[in-house]
Amino acid sequence: MEQSRRDDLETIGHVLLYFLRGSLPWQGLPGRNKDDKYNNIKKKKIETSLEELCKGYPSEFKEFMEYCRSLSFEQDPDYRHIVGIFERCLQRNNLDSKVFDFTWKQNRLSKDKEALKNSVLNVIMKKPKGQDQPGEEAVGARQ
Repeated sequence: MEQSRRDDLETIGHVLLYFLRGSLPWQGLPGRNKDDKYNNIKKKKIETSLEELCKGYPSEFKEFMEYCRSLSFEQDPDYRHIVGIFERCLQRNNLDSKVFDFTWKQNRLSKDKEALKNSVLNVIMKKPKGQDQPGEEAVGARQ
C-alpha cells in the first residue's frame, strides 16, 4: 500500500495527540498473531472518531486532522494553512510561536511552585542549631 503526504500529515497528528494524551486508543491491543493485532489496530482506528480522539484538547487538533483527511491522495497540502491552524492555537492560549522556549509559562509555573515547595520543606526539615542530628551524640553526653 502506497502512502501519501496526506497519510504522513495524519501520522504527525497522531504523534502530536500521543504527546498530549499520553497514549492512543489503539495502543496495546492484543492479537493472536501479528496480522490479528494489526487488524485490531486498524479496526480501532476506523472506529475512533476524531471527536473522541481530540476530546479535551484544543479544537485546532481536530481541525488539523479533518484537514488531513480531506486531502486527496495526490493533493499537495497547504502548509501555510496548517501552520496557521497551530499559530491560532498558540495565540488563543497566549503562547508566542516566535519564542522557541518549550517550557512554556504553565510548565515553568509548575516547576517554580515545585522548587519553592522543596525549598520550604528543606527549611522546615532543618533542625535548629544546638539540637542533635539523628545518629549524633551530644558533646556533653560523652564526658
